[in-house]
Amino acid sequence: MLEQKLNYIHMNPLQQHWNLVKDPNDYYHSSCSLYEKNDLKFKWLSDYREDF
Repeated sequence: MLEQKLNYIHMNPLQQHWNLVKDPNDYYHSSCSLYEKNDLKFKWLSDYREDF
């Protein structure tokens, strides 16, 4: 269920009514790039998969 919610959050900036970016990794305030590109721009953010 957590992955489902993360996917929803990551894909939200691409919604037609927002149309903020074309790629979810391009949205600056998203954690998507952490999970897909291992981008550590937010030092306080951690990958939930590391806890399992």
